[in-house]
Amino acid sequence: MKLKLISRVQETFENAFATQIADFRTVHPEVEIECTYLPIHDHYEKMVANMGTESDEFDLFLCCTDWLPILMNNESISPLDEMIEMNPPHDWPNGWHKAMLGLQQRGGKVYGMPWHDGPEVFHYRTDLFNDTKEKADFLGRFGRELCPPRDWDEFIEVAKFFTRPEQGLWGCCEAGYTDGHNNVYDFLIHLWSRGGVLIDSNKEPQFDSAIGVEALQFYVDLFHRHKVASPDCLNLGSVECGNYYAQGNAAMMWNWCGFAAVSEMPEYSKIVGKNACASMPSGSAGAVSLNIYWVLTIPSGSRHKELAYSFLQHISSAKCDKMTSMSGANGVRLSTWNDPEVVAKYPYYSIIEGVHANTRTLPAIPEYPEINEAISRAVHRALHLEMGCEESLKIAAAETREILGRS
Repeated sequence: MKLKLISRVQETFENAFATQIADFRTVHPEVEIECTYLPIHDHYEKMVANMGTESDEFDLFLCCTDWLPILMNNESISPLDEMIEMNPPHDWPNGWHKAMLGLQQRGGKVYGMPWHDGPEVFHYRTDLFNDTKEKADFLGRFGRELCPPRDWDEFIEVAKFFTRPEQGLWGCCEAGYTDGHNNVYDFLIHLWSRGGVLIDSNKEPQFDSAIGVEALQFYVDLFHRHKVASPDCLNLGSVECGNYYAQGNAAMMWNWCGFAAVSEMPEYSKIVGKNACASMPSGSAGAVSLNIYWVLTIPSGSRHKELAYSFLQHISSAKCDKMTSMSGANGVRLSTWNDPEVVAKYPYYSIIEGVHANTRTLPAIPEYPEINEAISRAVHRALHLEMGCEESLKIAAAETREILGRS
């Protein structure tokens, strides 16, 4: 018997699945599991935009929570309730933080099990921030102590201070590649931290407001005005940005907390033991992060749903969830977040619960993936200086109204 699993490309994801598959096959040696890994945008196009979930090509689909509303609305992924009732994962649902359980539910039905957690956190180089000479130089230049930035104004100061391209060091690195992922999320973090609104309660886009223009301009200015992020970052997705930071090319980064794990892996990182994580810098509305996570789902077209659920139930155990974290991805169980071995290897786990107290989620509406693409195009136009921020966002807002008007 063979199951086919599809996921986004990411080495830590691939390592975690390999370990979990091996563990599953100790119980089910007769089951072969074939894995396909695609770049994130190709993954979305194949399984969501082109409704690959409705074919019988795959039995297991690792799905970003952004994409769930349209799939749940169409029941293009299978509800798991009957199978959970018959054979629930251990300590279901109390073994998970509530932030890991809401986005994959609709109409009282559960459509997936959490597998990999965000959220986005602030990363900074302790070897630079704690260096005596750096601290003295910063104090002399800015008249205050060098510390992780508390707000976005301080962020710019610190980023300028550490930008030394002649030394191969930049103040920050960003995932500016146009893939509908971090290029959108980075804009939204700045929108929300300034008190902006993505879409209001009347389903009217508000991201093209003056606050939205300010937020996008801030992001653009990192590259083109302040020049604190390398131009290379315009071609880096979240994974590549995490690797770029781990190679010691930047002093700061905001990105998914899992990339703190990459920073601690000697095979990938030149800054082992030199990275720390904190909450995001604040805007006028406070410090805001993003809660997006990945769930393992069963496509509606699968011919092997019961066997697929057996795999899903098996790897949702505390033992296998810890494997996710020890492989460098992010486990989702409370037991993993508080496991002494996990925290000792990856200290950022000590802040995950606290960060979740200040996270936002994307609109849980079927139209959102298409809206996300419109915003991604807007950010691209601005980042690549093809159009001003205001004009570009106005186009995306008009596209959003058209998308919502069709529903």
